[in-house]
Amino acid sequence: MFTSKHLLCLALLGGMLGHGAAVAQLRDASPATLEEARAKALEPLIAQRQQYPEMFKNAYARYPSLPAGSLEAIAHAQTGWRNVNPALEDPGHRHMPLAYGVMGLYQGDGFADQVAEGARLTGLSKAQVASDPQASIMAAAALLEQAFVQERKAGTKGKRGEEAMLAAALQRYAGFGEGDGNIQSYARESFAYVVLSGLAYGVQEQGVKIPRHALDMTKAFAPERLRLLQAPVLTMNHDRDSIAFDGAAPATAPKGVDETVAAKATVDFSEAIWNAASGYNYSTSGNSASAVIMHTIEGSYAGAISWFKNASAQVSAHYVIRKSDGQITQMVREHHQAWHAAYHNHYTIGIEHDGYASAADNWSSAMVNASARLTRSICARRGVNCAAAWQGPGYSYWNVVPDSVRIKGHGMLTSNQNRYDPGQYFPWANFYTLINGGTAPPPPPAPGNVRYWVDTWANAPGYASSTSTAQTGTLYQGTSYVYCKTWGREVRSGTSFNRWWLKTDLDVGPGNQYVSAFYLSRWGNDEARDNDGYDLPRCEVLPYGKIGEKYYAMGGIRSVLGVPKLAEMASQLNGRFQEFNNGIILWHSRTGAFAIRGAILQHFWATNSETRWGFALMDEMNAAKSPVTAQQGRYQYFENGLFLWTPSTGAHAVYGAILTHFETTGREARYGYPKAEEQAWGTAGGRKQVFEKGTFYWTPQQGVFVQ
Repeated sequence: MFTSKHLLCLALLGGMLGHGAAVAQLRDASPATLEEARAKALEPLIAQRQQYPEMFKNAYARYPSLPAGSLEAIAHAQTGWRNVNPALEDPGHRHMPLAYGVMGLYQGDGFADQVAEGARLTGLSKAQVASDPQASIMAAAALLEQAFVQERKAGTKGKRGEEAMLAAALQRYAGFGEGDGNIQSYARESFAYVVLSGLAYGVQEQGVKIPRHALDMTKAFAPERLRLLQAPVLTMNHDRDSIAFDGAAPATAPKGVDETVAAKATVDFSEAIWNAASGYNYSTSGNSASAVIMHTIEGSYAGAISWFKNASAQVSAHYVIRKSDGQITQMVREHHQAWHAAYHNHYTIGIEHDGYASAADNWSSAMVNASARLTRSICARRGVNCAAAWQGPGYSYWNVVPDSVRIKGHGMLTSNQNRYDPGQYFPWANFYTLINGGTAPPPPPAPGNVRYWVDTWANAPGYASSTSTAQTGTLYQGTSYVYCKTWGREVRSGTSFNRWWLKTDLDVGPGNQYVSAFYLSRWGNDEARDNDGYDLPRCEVLPYGKIGEKYYAMGGIRSVLGVPKLAEMASQLNGRFQEFNNGIILWHSRTGAFAIRGAILQHFWATNSETRWGFALMDEMNAAKSPVTAQQGRYQYFENGLFLWTPSTGAHAVYGAILTHFETTGREARYGYPKAEEQAWGTAGGRKQVFEKGTFYWTPQQGVFVQ
């Protein structure tokens, strides 16, 4: 029998760390005050997280067939490595079944009873599984092992390979509703996608460490499903439970679901996915839509999508936003009443955000930026006054604000006692700036003179769009240039097919027309690459302006950044950024545009990005080799600090007085690389940071010294 008496205090500590009401209230709304509060709240959480790697190791020892990193990635996706005690989180906010422990296991209430099943499989008590970190991890390992066994019996590995096997096991593990509709399947796939993304890209943030794993996402999901999971702009047919790219046929549904008719849905916000909640969970009564209410899910994005589709949920929101990349799903039309704010449903639009109100590290730049774009759009379309948004601090308790505040938190409404989401760590000051930042950025220009060369095996008919059937001209067989690709109607002959379309100038006919990538000479089904094998960029996300200048100067699609992933968008603090497959380019008028990528980018995002560190002052470059390991390091300066990285130490920031002393006395060539973040030391307000060859200390009385 597994016992863990030594972890009882840790379990209790985990509950207290999640209890927002126990945290001192912010004195003002400034970013500096918010960052100070975040850092203070994260210190005990980081200490708690230091215990988890050994616990994961114990679980892998008991279940050795589980893929390395899978348990850590599940914990990160579900709880952010927080030992969740629902009774001590946001007690009145019950917008989906409760999740327990560091693994975020469900206990029934419409989802699977993972706590009970995990207890049965491991021989532990349900109380242990629900509250004890080691027991939670062991139970999750047993559940995942069970899912793998079931998938092996189904022959998944033999059909599609290792990545597909892991994705299928994660979907079975997820614990959501049993429905086999397209939307329920998407919810399970979204859970698997977030977990696999953590494995593929790695995580190193505030004590969470998940090494990168060689994992090909294109082998984990069918091509059309992966594009849905990654795409920023989709539409969905709310009448037929289908998901589609704008202008494309619906994505393939699970067996038994009729998806033959492609009736295009209408979403209120063009970036959102339409993913209708169950008709039992909202009202078609009119909604004046004169205010916007911010929520936290108190759980996961994928779980909320699944739950809002459950007819017994009796709860919904208009929109749900994913933390990892800002993907937006619309669940209820804005002119209908979502059930999210009790007596306020008839005039409010509800936005649910991935994660927990009490989590100091919950608010990723991607999620905040997506929420701001959505809110700004609502203001423009519905006449909500963005200037009437809340500008004060967030709260860790129910605190009613005046009705004249038209964009505010769930816990700021009357008749919503015992709720305080989105919590005191929501960046209201920066959010206000983002939604009131002047005129909208200009749209990307039409493709210019950036061309990519391709070979075609036959004359290709040209069309005015990727969905048109009226031919406008011809692109001759041979070598031609194209500008970009976009998704459209399928062109097929036998088993060969392609749904990518290439924007080009026709040999006979007008310029800026489209030909099917089906005619490319050397690539496979649903592939669109240039003659050197590089993925072509999507027309919808072509870089432009200063970010475009930087990207093309780096080599464009041949650069270390790869192809653009999302369109350029506003960053926090009045900057701009664009995400690529392997990094971002961040721009501000006072600094210019620079690329951030790899472990430095992950750490930048995990520590509140430009809100804390300002904007990049340079591209990442080689630093001196470590005097301890001889490993080649990398460094990058930001306005408020220096980021340093080696494979052994990971990425950490050095700033303030410690940075000044570090720079003036030999830097990494003398002291090696930082092994951890700066942290509190002593009882007199001191600070310290550990490097490979010494520890830097700072006190108000002595300044900086090294031992």
